[in-house]
Amino acid sequence: MTFELATTHWALLSASVLGLAIVLFVLWRFWLDSAPGQLRVELRRLRHAEQEARKPRLATEKLRATLSHLQARADSVKPRRLEEVAGELQDHEALLKIANDKVLIARNHVRRIIVEEFPPKRHDAMRNKYLGKDDDPGRPFSF
Repeated sequence: MTFELATTHWALLSASVLGLAIVLFVLWRFWLDSAPGQLRVELRRLRHAEQEARKPRLATEKLRATLSHLQARADSVKPRRLEEVAGELQDHEALLKIANDKVLIARNHVRRIIVEEFPPKRHDAMRNKYLGKDDDPGRPFSF
């Protein structure tokens, strides 16, 4: 392409660049709005919720170990310290419950996408692949 051609057809070149950007955006939106795209988005949210739930779980386990250690040495530990750790453990258990609820919500969203967007013969295989084994497979879920 010569410089003269670019200067005479500058409007056509800029329109083609803009048109290409619009076409790429539309294709990206079609990809996200497709069934596999929706599933990928919800799986990403599920993995993020599981990672976020891991932090309070580890902190709660650590506090439980600390509390049991302090209770074993209760005769040489200040009662105030035992109460503080017990209260902190209750707070962390509440945070853990909230985080676990977020994981359950994310799992339900993945289940909803699988049930609504994919054929029934693939449901079991997809649930096993993406959700693994449930803690309580007999429990119903609703939205």
